[in-house]
Order: sequence, then structure tokens, then C-alpha cells
Amino acid sequence: MRNLWIRRIVGATALAGVAACTLPGGAANPLPAGNGTMAADVAFLQKGLAKEKLLPREVPTLKAVAMLVALNAQNRMAGPDAAKMAGLRDAALAVAAAVGKKDYAAAKTAAAGLDDAKPAADAKPVQLETLHGFDLDALMSSFRKGTVGGLNLEADIKAQSKAVTDPKAAAVVAGRVALIGEYTLVLPPEGIDAAKKKQWDGWSKEMTDLATDITKEAAKGDAADKKKIGTAFKSLDANCNACHTVFRN
Repeated sequence: MRNLWIRRIVGATALAGVAACTLPGGAANPLPAGNGTMAADVAFLQKGLAKEKLLPREVPTLKAVAMLVALNAQNRMAGPDAAKMAGLRDAALAVAAAVGKKDYAAAKTAAAGLDDAKPAADAKPVQLETLHGFDLDALMSSFRKGTVGGLNLEADIKAQSKAVTDPKAAAVVAGRVALIGEYTLVLPPEGIDAAKKKQWDGWSKEMTDLATDITKEAAKGDAADKKKIGTAFKSLDANCNACHTVFRN
């Protein structure tokens, strides 16, 4: 799945069966310990919001990344770190809210505070996808090239499918995609019928599963099977292409 989403649909073969998937307001589905996605996304926000002037195409991606940080933190709200992760989630939501209001000075300040967000008293999950005008278009802007304000995920998936040289870098790409997959399941295109919804859910679940498997293998560090990771990225790229035949212009 990538950017340039449309509301009119063309035909394709439906996937058979859709398993349950973690939702942004549901049970936790944390990325493996040591996964660098959180740090990478926080750094992306802080660097992007430090600019004197934002390009229009950068804005939706900044909101999307703030929402990825919020989901990543919410998924980790368990055990002794619950309050800390809830505080980070709420701080990331403050970034998303400020970006949505085009108050970039406030967004910059909020992003700077992500490194030491104060613990929150309420560590209950919330339906993140309903907050701050977040939508599918903003989410999919993450797949655009980094040179035009995106996270470069489309190019990164293809690059990793050809050659995996650094499991840590692969883990960040896959971690981002896994979080995006959780959101896509609850942010389907508008106006689709039941058959198309089944397709969307199937590809969303498959995308999340493939990306999650990559993060688990990449978490092994130097012992990670790079060939296995590359093969999974090939499947992830195929997932994107299959979804494009139905949901992309």
C-alpha cells in the first residue's frame, strides 16, 4: 500500500479470509525490544519541525509520523512502563494536534519534549485513528520519497527487497510499515462495498504480519537471516503492488 489513494474502485480478486488484527485502540501489539522505529520517528519529527518553513507536502507526513509514535507508545503501555508510554503517546498526540492546526511553533515545542515526556496518569488505550483529523491520505503520505516530504517507505521497501545490508535499518522500515498496517485496517477508503472491504482488510493484515515478521527477525541483530528478511520484503512489495491494482490510481 502506498500513496495516491482514490475513492473509485476497479475490480480484483478478493483475498480469502481475514484474521483478527490489533487495532489502534485495542490490545497492545508492541514491536520487539530494541526496535529503532520510535527513535527514528521522534528524530524525523524534531528535524522536520525545526525548519523555518514547511513545504505543503511535508505537513501530512509529519502528522502521520506523530500518529505512528502515538500508536507505537500505546502498544507498549504494559507493565511498569505504562505511565511513561502513555505520557509519550499523549505528547505525540499534542504534536499531531498542533500540526493539524498549522501551529508549527507549538508542534516544534511539543516534538522537542518527546525525549522526556512526563508520565501520564491514564494509561488506557484510546481510538487513535479518530483523533486530530487523521485520515488515510495523511497516513499514506509516509510512502512518498523523502525528497518530497515523505518517509521514503515505498523506495525503502524495494531497496530492502533487493539487498539487506543492515538489519537495524530494515527493522525501522518494517516497524513503520507494521504500525501503518494497524491503522489501515481501521481507515479503509470511503465508499467501498463489502467485497472491497474484505480485500482491504486482507491486504492490511498481510502487510502488518509481513512487517512484524521482519522486525522479529531483524531484532536478532548480527545473527539475523538477511536472506529471510529480503524474501519477506519481496512479499511486502508484492502486497503493495497487489493492493495498487484495486486501490491506487
